[in-house]
Parts: sequence; structure tokens; C-alpha cells
Amino acid sequence: MIGKIVFISALLICSSMPSLTQTPPSQAAGYKLVFGEDFRNFDLSPNGTGIHNWYEGVWFNKQHAPLDHITPTADGLRLTWTRDQAAFDTSISTMSHNGASKQAWRYGYYEVRMKWNPVTGAWPAIWLIPAQTGHLVETGEADIFEGNGDSPHTYFGTIHHWHESPDHSQMLRVESSAGRNQFRLMPWVDFTQFHTYGLLWEPGRFTWYLDDKPLHSETAFPVFDQAKDCLIIGMQAGADWKEGNIDKSRIARMDLDVAWVHIWQR
Repeated sequence: MIGKIVFISALLICSSMPSLTQTPPSQAAGYKLVFGEDFRNFDLSPNGTGIHNWYEGVWFNKQHAPLDHITPTADGLRLTWTRDQAAFDTSISTMSHNGASKQAWRYGYYEVRMKWNPVTGAWPAIWLIPAQTGHLVETGEADIFEGNGDSPHTYFGTIHHWHESPDHSQMLRVESSAGRNQFRLMPWVDFTQFHTYGLLWEPGRFTWYLDDKPLHSETAFPVFDQAKDCLIIGMQAGADWKEGNIDKSRIARMDLDVAWVHIWQR
């Protein structure tokens, strides 16, 4: 889910207004809600800048989805990808395009309730990357969840260690853990219905959850202790884990429906 990265420092701005009365799930017992979003007062930047809760797309993507593909609904928020749009994904991020405004976290329990249709070419994702722009030599990426339309009952969750290529042109994956070949088939799961996708990030460790049930744990790469991460949620098009690969899909539209987002910390 990551491409070229370049790096400048930026100001951290927190503007979410979580309800303090909610009770955390058992895996986050003793944690407090630091970010809560149900999209009833959806605050999306109109141009990728300014102080807002959400921004369209990821800062290093040059192509952008139309803002009318990001729409509040009775169930929460709908992210729509259509074949005629320039961007390969329709995503929202907690960091502005220029990095000047952002909400970012290190450690905690992250949970997103959503549904999607596993058709060929569908690649929904919930992921965390360092909330920094500009030149970056080393970084980590945590994929809370990735879906693959050709694997309609499989939960994919991965942590990646990325390092700059020798020619400084792109980031290359050095290591992956909890990879796509490790998460098991779950034939009883229907992704077209709402489920809660979660990740517990503790110092040195990640544990993935589906509907509050643990799936897998992995040791974290040391680079994850060095940055705060922003959150990205999106519907990306790409079969066989290749961004923009829709040649074998005839689908004209794909929707990702998000009911709510919670981030809990000690």
C-alpha cells in the first residue's frame, strides 16, 4: 500500500471530539477513547489542506478521487471507486496533503467497523503509516486489514519494514511479518455484512482482531517505535495485489461502507 516517499517535518494538530462515555472492548481494557468518528458530523477538507479531521487520499498520491465519491450515509460513510476516476483508490486520511495538519498516534487499539463486496479487483484497506512527508530513508507500515476480492473469506493483515532504494528513487520492502500467506481462510465470514476490524499495537507487538476475537500476533520491527502514524481507510482497485490492475474485472463501481472508527490509548 506504499509507494514513493519523501520527507519534511510537520505540526501535529488534534481536532477530533471523541465521546468519553464509551466503554473500550476487553482487549483495550483500561484504555481511553482518543479518536471517535461516526461520520454524523463528517469533517472533510475541501482541498486537502487546513485543520480538519479527514483529508481525501494519501499525501504521496498524485491522482485524487472526486470528493463526491466520499459521502456520508445513514450507515456512516461510503467510499466509492469508479472505473472512470483518475485515482486507483478512494481513500480518507487523518493527515493533510502537505503534512501541516494531522492526527497521529503511537500504540493503542484501532478498530473500524465496515463492509464491502468481495468482487474481483476490490482491494479495501485500513492502514497506518508515519505521519511525515518528504524524504524518508526507513519506515514501517501496519496494515490493519486488506481485502482481496479473489479471496472473499480471508482476513489479510501485515506489517512491513521499508527502506530507501540505493538510487533514492523509491521505498523497497525489506521485511514483512504476519504476511498474506499466514492469515487463514475463514469461510464463515461474510464481508458484505458489517464487521469490526481491529489492531492492538503495543510496544514491540501487534495483534489483529476480527469482531473482538484475536486472530494473530507478531513481533514489531523496531522502526515502529520511532514514529507516530496517521490512519488511512480506502477502497482501492487492483487484482492480484497490483495497484490499478482491473483488466480481468468488469466491475464499474466498488463501495466501502464505514460505520465508525475508534482509537483507544492508555
